[in-house]
Amino acid sequence: MNNRRGTALCVAAVIGSSLVLGACGSNDPGKPKADNDPAPKVGEAATCDQNMSEDELLAFKAPKAKKRYKVTLMEVSLAGYYYQANVYGAQQAAKEAGIDLTVDAGKGYASPAIQVNQADSVLARDPDALVLFPADVHGSVPVVAKAKARNVPVVVLGTPLASNDVAASVIQDDYTLGQIGAQQLMKAAPEGGPGILIGGPANATWSLARVQGFKDEMKKHPEYKIVAEPTQPVDPAQGLTDFTAAAQTNPDIKWVYSVFYYQLLPDSLPSKYKGIPFVTTGYEPAAIKSLENGSLTTTASVQNVSIGYMAVARTVAVLNGDNPPKTTCLPAPALTKTDIGSPTADFDLYPEGFTAG
Repeated sequence: MNNRRGTALCVAAVIGSSLVLGACGSNDPGKPKADNDPAPKVGEAATCDQNMSEDELLAFKAPKAKKRYKVTLMEVSLAGYYYQANVYGAQQAAKEAGIDLTVDAGKGYASPAIQVNQADSVLARDPDALVLFPADVHGSVPVVAKAKARNVPVVVLGTPLASNDVAASVIQDDYTLGQIGAQQLMKAAPEGGPGILIGGPANATWSLARVQGFKDEMKKHPEYKIVAEPTQPVDPAQGLTDFTAAAQTNPDIKWVYSVFYYQLLPDSLPSKYKGIPFVTTGYEPAAIKSLENGSLTTTASVQNVSIGYMAVARTVAVLNGDNPPKTTCLPAPALTKTDIGSPTADFDLYPEGFTAG
């Protein structure tokens, strides 16, 4: 295994609904898309200048910096495994490249307004570049404008940003994640039948895109029927309430798809439904336990660590004067119980004891 990733597991942080919205995209789908807006519409795949394979990602190394650059990573939050893993990956890339990396994050979850205000203090420290996890696909655009006014390039990670002034982006495509979920579900439940789709938050573009990708893929296979599709904040307790209500109306369900692991914990399902095919996204210690006990069938990687690593690597390339791909899309490998401990699965994990303070 590549030595830039740890194999040890860490206890998952408790993730509240307000802390996860930025993990995969914006929460503002209502704004119309301008003709020159590089961010994809809900229900369409992102435009990628490079689609990395898992083998390419496993072998990738950050370039060496031509000088000791100062780079600031602006995270939306440090609460939750996903964000901690982002920072771990970013720090590993900074170490390998030979740059100084500072991490800046708001308390709790940074709203777009908070993030834009934070940009002033960050830019006052004269960084050579910013790595930005946008709080919102539109609302965080002023951060890029402020950086551009000071000739500071911005590299975005996690979600597309509606700005043509971004130097580079490293993302996963949520529409494609939904399609992958449908494909994995059909493998797990080849007989088809009725099932429940757990989506939400109802106004979050990342969840809407995953739902749309899932539904578009399922339309090709009429033997599968979505009998309920509740939406809710990222709240496992609410997810169980929604599931229970839907199952009471449709007791003969044969499968479950959830847009994110914490929407509905597989281990929480009533005993009658334990063991039915359950597919979701997100690989971390809590999900590993669900795979091990059979309550979760398949989950898709959201590249917890790699996305931070690649974003800093692209930033170094920009500062070196190279021309990296404008938008790099990372793979989303499907992971099952048999993949636990594999290099692909371990790339999502950071070492036990690591904390991005």
